[in-house]
Amino acid sequence: MKKGMIIGLAVAAASVVFAQAPAEMDQMMKAFGAAMSGAQSSNGAQLVDFRDLKALLPSEVKGIKRTSATAEKSGAMGMAVAYAEGGYENADGNLNIKITDGAGMGGMMALAQFGWVQTEIDRETDTGYEKTTVVKGHKAMMKYDRADKSGEIEVFVKGRYVVEISGYGVPEDVLKAALDAIDLDKLAALEPKPAA
Repeated sequence: MKKGMIIGLAVAAASVVFAQAPAEMDQMMKAFGAAMSGAQSSNGAQLVDFRDLKALLPSEVKGIKRTSATAEKSGAMGMAVAYAEGGYENADGNLNIKITDGAGMGGMMALAQFGWVQTEIDRETDTGYEKTTVVKGHKAMMKYDRADKSGEIEVFVKGRYVVEISGYGVPEDVLKAALDAIDLDKLAALEPKPAA
């Protein structure tokens, strides 16, 4: 989830609270300051070290080398996320892999961006499909279009982590190989480190 989306959700929530109880705006601004420091979300959830998420990004996928990698922790209005993101490309196409710890968003993360987690979808077109499934015990969403060789895979892990894989100009097996290259068991086992 991009920082802009976090801030957008936070501003929307702040607008509702302000309309109903202006006195609570001061408390929300204090929560904003705390979250921006990256310490802890207002729901009390500690985030894992984004460096641990970055370490899970594969260096290459089926010969497509990673060309960029970024990771950070950010927050706004008491909501926070940590994520790592890798870009991969060759002459034919590109991949993007993002691993997010959304524990600091509480249930809002799944509600705002991953509504499919609570649904069942199985849809086919002339050139592709979209379906929910289970990958190694985790709820997942897969989409692929053979016409432009584009697709997405999203996996919801342990109620807090989301793995997002998107590709353009790549065969379907490359997207699945990217998912196989991420150790979901290791991701599920990650825990926040105690504050020093």
